[in-house]
Amino acid sequence: MSEKLESYNIIKDKIHAIKEEYPSLKNKSDDFAFSALAVKAMYYKNPALTLSDTDINDIIVDGKFDGGVDFLLSDPNSEASDLIIGQSKFYQDIKFEDAFSAISKMLSFYKDMKAGHYENVNVDVQSQFLTLNAEIGEESKIHFVFITSAKQNRIRRDRLNKLIKDYFPDTENIDLIVQFADDIVESIKELESRRPTVESGKLKIDEAGNCLYYGDDAVIVNISAFSLKSLYAQYNNNVLSKNLRYHVPGGGIDKAIEDTIRDYPEDFWFKNNGITIICSSFRLDGKEVKLKDFSIINGGQTTYMIHKSKNVSEELNFYLPCKIIKTIGDTEDDKSNFILEIAKATNSQKAIKKVDLKANSPEQVRFAQAMRQTGVFYQTKRGESVPKEYKETYKNSDLSEVGKLCLSAIFQMPGASRNKPSTLYEPPYYEFIFDGDQKKISNIVKELLYIDNYWKKEFKAQYEKETRNSPNYTDMLPFANNSRTICIAFVMLASRYYSGNLDANDINTIYNGKKSDSAKNEYNEVCEKLEGVDSVLPKGTFDNKNAYDQILHDLFLTIINFGYANYNNSLGKEDGINATNYMKKDESYYNILKSNWYMIDREINFAFSKMK
Repeated sequence: MSEKLESYNIIKDKIHAIKEEYPSLKNKSDDFAFSALAVKAMYYKNPALTLSDTDINDIIVDGKFDGGVDFLLSDPNSEASDLIIGQSKFYQDIKFEDAFSAISKMLSFYKDMKAGHYENVNVDVQSQFLTLNAEIGEESKIHFVFITSAKQNRIRRDRLNKLIKDYFPDTENIDLIVQFADDIVESIKELESRRPTVESGKLKIDEAGNCLYYGDDAVIVNISAFSLKSLYAQYNNNVLSKNLRYHVPGGGIDKAIEDTIRDYPEDFWFKNNGITIICSSFRLDGKEVKLKDFSIINGGQTTYMIHKSKNVSEELNFYLPCKIIKTIGDTEDDKSNFILEIAKATNSQKAIKKVDLKANSPEQVRFAQAMRQTGVFYQTKRGESVPKEYKETYKNSDLSEVGKLCLSAIFQMPGASRNKPSTLYEPPYYEFIFDGDQKKISNIVKELLYIDNYWKKEFKAQYEKETRNSPNYTDMLPFANNSRTICIAFVMLASRYYSGNLDANDINTIYNGKKSDSAKNEYNEVCEKLEGVDSVLPKGTFDNKNAYDQILHDLFLTIINFGYANYNNSLGKEDGINATNYMKKDESYYNILKSNWYMIDREINFAFSKMK
């Protein structure tokens, strides 16, 4: 087999395998299945993430009138709901012009959709884009992804990246990721090989005895880049099993690391922060350091780029600093806190997100136990696989998703939950949700997960079908597709009001918002007043799914219909307004409630009266 076709043939074999694995792909073309394979390999490496047939049907939009886009998804590894817009080419060979044309079509597609030219693409592409774009906030990024099964040959990534600057000269949250055959094969290997831990391994150091001990629990050494590359080759992503994040291909930092490796390897020690390893024990033996139960906790990007580089070998070798630390603590909470403190303090070449730093904290471990008692698997540790009995979407979750749902529902902040999810980590939100009455919040979250899933999987399609013949359909659909978080917020508000937990004065406090510090304090007190609230809808309703779904349907329609009327009135009063940016503001939700409360009150009572 020629080197040129080796990766292509590996990909071809994997395409046949994935078509056997997923019934939805069995009768699809290899081109279609290649998109699914690439999406799984690039974005579903985390064993806690599951790519289902339903997901594939939603994500892969390749077909007639697809606008030059083959897949659309929200990055499941992103806390900020980053939008992935992708095009794939299952080719043996590819020219620069082919890649240039495909990427140009994706960029044009995005511009057209943002301008409201939905008529240029089919209904499925419209719906998927509008749904995903509705989740984009000020902390989100747009990633255009071009993948091919062909070798890179002489195609220059920098020339392709220039397209982004040409199309979006003043935008910093948009980038381009280009993956050729070898990149895809590498991602497939990582996907297939990941295990929870590495029991033992060894690294070479520059000189025997050249080390700096810190008592018996830590040491600093200079490790061989080639030995690190070999360790990664042997265990692959497992050496990063406790790392706070995954490597995401693309970006300027990757290029800077590779440039130093290629052009100035002798300066790598000075320019790079090196890596930090956590382990149960270590031992220096001559020019080797031997590790037990270890993971690289910081420096995963450096490790990945060294492994990937063709300029690192036994002959082309250099050294980089490595800090090795024994895990300290008498209990699991102590050990988790110790590792978290190390992660916070260690210098990093990419900012560590707050969600990563909270992931293994003691309150998160306890919250996971509380969630498990409700029948929901809550992921706290990177690398946890979701047990098969929790595979249904609403039966497994994580910190980021739970936080967003609670910001919407409990704190009545549907705009912030999608536009600025980092609000979760501000006081008093995080502590109240995760470190307060965990049993109460867990019971509420269980229903919120179901409500969110109902909106995504059932209501959205029902709404499109019910309103398709409406004369305002093309205007109403984008608004409805942007309504998920206000629907969730409104269901919780309506139920609390109907049950008597909130009275008219409380509603007035909520829809008047947080205009001052005193108003903000009063607002939070109202939201946190959950005495007697152990569920979203009245207790026992959840056991009757038909009745439950009917109430959700009616309440969703109520807030969407009144919301659309308010939005329509705003169109002539504000420049540049559209459904997406209108719904990103909490104030829009409050205005819907305030200007329509008399009629909304009646609709709430009517919806709940059906239970009787």
